[in-house]
Amino acid sequence: GLLPLLQEEANNPKHVREYTQKIFAASQHLLGLINNVLDMNKIESGGAVLNIFEWNLAEVIDEINTIIRPQANAKKQRFEISTLSLKNEHVLGDKLRINQILINILSNAVKYTGEGGSILMKVDELDPVDENYSRIRFTVRDNGQGMSTEYQKVLFEPFSREQTGAGSQIQGSGLGMTITKSLVDLMHGSIQVESRTGQGTTFIVEL
Repeated sequence: GLLPLLQEEANNPKHVREYTQKIFAASQHLLGLINNVLDMNKIESGGAVLNIFEWNLAEVIDEINTIIRPQANAKKQRFEISTLSLKNEHVLGDKLRINQILINILSNAVKYTGEGGSILMKVDELDPVDENYSRIRFTVRDNGQGMSTEYQKVLFEPFSREQTGAGSQIQGSGLGMTITKSLVDLMHGSIQVESRTGQGTTFIVEL
């Protein structure tokens, strides 16, 4: 979507810089996503390690917005991000892995929510367990098709797919949520899902 805009605004340096930065952010995420999918075996075998460095949480949220908003706009969905309770933007952690966790969940929210639906990502900083650590909660809520109770029991298993309803017609590898759960576990975090068929889904990730 950004490439045609870049071609149209080729004579506008300000727009060229803006679109180029967004394309770079999206391509970097795509590269990271491919690397992580190829790394699935290493994650499952316990050989994966975290790449810890300092990064800005606000910048990550902006990058996620750049990737997800065009997907939501294409389906005329309302996509909102709330970060009202953040106190510490600069943190140490694996930016690429956290980015992947959120993109996996949000991409599914867009995919399994119909046209005109709504998706909310809320980022909250909770009371820390230790003064040296921030505790961040990411909540992704949609009003899409939801999941059956039976499917929720196997949601994080490799290649699992909902076999009934509209979800059975949507393409996917069935690995996204397995990778997501593995990465959350690698960070000693938690992931919960609340969902009812036809009434939407909420994912809660604490890191």
